[in-house]
Amino acid sequence: MHAFHQNWLAAAYACAAAALLALAGCSPAVQAAGAGQASQTIDPQQAARLHQYQTEVLPTLQANCLRCHGGMNRRGGFNMSTRAALMQGGKDGAMVVLGRPEDSLLVRVINPKLPEDDPMRMPPKGDRLTDAQVAAIRKWVADGVVMDR
Repeated sequence: MHAFHQNWLAAAYACAAAALLALAGCSPAVQAAGAGQASQTIDPQQAARLHQYQTEVLPTLQANCLRCHGGMNRRGGFNMSTRAALMQGGKDGAMVVLGRPEDSLLVRVINPKLPEDDPMRMPPKGDRLTDAQVAAIRKWVADGVVMDR
């Protein structure tokens, strides 16, 4: 392959990867790797936050929340299937205050200590989230709600 095409292709891949990471809430750092080539490095802290979302938060959301608050299902006008939708909130207003789980309605409604008859209790039926699941969501909110979509 001609050197020009190799450099162009490498740059195109780097741009596409950077765009995907930006959509995921990550901030990639792009560094020059040499004459006309670029390689991408991800901030290790953002990578750790994304990993925590994918391994601790997302499974909890899938098992307990997205059935009613994901995709086309938007009970209470609230959809949490993407970061943009999550940040829009629902009929009760903003659900997340970035970096402040103590001020986030999402964290309040999943509190396992809420009484059974509290209308804001989530999930409304079935088992409560475990302390570990609540702690993971609190940390996720404190860390800025990094998501992969």
